[in-house]
Amino acid sequence: MKNFKTIGICGIGQMGASAAIAFKRAGYRVLLWARDPNKLRELGETTASQPPNSAPGAWEAAAPRAGGEIVLESNLARLDAQADAVLECIIEVMEEKVALLKRLENCRRRGALLMSVTSGLSITEMGRGSDTEALLVGAHFWNPPHLIPLVEMVAGPATPAAMFEAACELISDIGKVPVRCKDVPGFIGNRLMHAMWREALALVDAGVCSAEDIDRVVKFTFALRLSVLGPMVNMDLVGLDAAERIQRYLCPALAKNDAPARCLSDKVKAGELGMKSGQGFYDWRQRDANRTIVDRDRQIARQLEFLREIGQL
Repeated sequence: MKNFKTIGICGIGQMGASAAIAFKRAGYRVLLWARDPNKLRELGETTASQPPNSAPGAWEAAAPRAGGEIVLESNLARLDAQADAVLECIIEVMEEKVALLKRLENCRRRGALLMSVTSGLSITEMGRGSDTEALLVGAHFWNPPHLIPLVEMVAGPATPAAMFEAACELISDIGKVPVRCKDVPGFIGNRLMHAMWREALALVDAGVCSAEDIDRVVKFTFALRLSVLGPMVNMDLVGLDAAERIQRYLCPALAKNDAPARCLSDKVKAGELGMKSGQGFYDWRQRDANRTIVDRDRQIARQLEFLREIGQL
């Protein structure tokens, strides 16, 4: 692995703060930068030492290594001059990310590794727009980042193989599980999730069932086995001949819409945006959102512990 010692992290939202903790635990010196110096000051060293919504039993696979530290850096030029690798975690807007990468002139000149925490923006377009094609790798951390171990590592067509492998090794070194992916819209995980969402919304639009019943079907059937049996392993267990036979009659009936479902667009137009507005498919004025998140995180921690026990993590 390349000799990475100092990691620059741009952005102090949940992803940036959690990534900073992970690199610090792994023994790296972290320069943590934010566009707004007031927010950086508010963060403080105490806040910077704990990831947001942290919980026991997180994904850390080993005890912290010595030598790690987080330095709150208000001057991007200093980060640009010192970082061996940079992880940008700013807002998910292509123009904003391109503008930030363009400012890292020293890193570009030195050939430092640049990584973008994006959930689906094109690494190819981002690299071309910022003149960083030969240095840029996508690193899609999943939410909640302090618990989810997987990071989708995305290579553009101009990403050198050695640079890509160095990025994957670096992510692995902080206890994460890198998955290698080509640059396609949505990468792997979001394509799978939105395919399920499309079918779920189509069922609601067609009046087949309620939103609540869709959640019950998922939670009380295949979600119970997904942590051990991914879809490809499950197909092998079912039998590929059976899977093919079912797909021959089922695939023509599945949703094929290339635009958002009617029920989703109608709710957005009505201002029913989900938990943040108090109403979505559920009435969040009657539900405890904080308890839902806590329950989610507790279950993720339990599943991670089980996967460790059976040797899958």
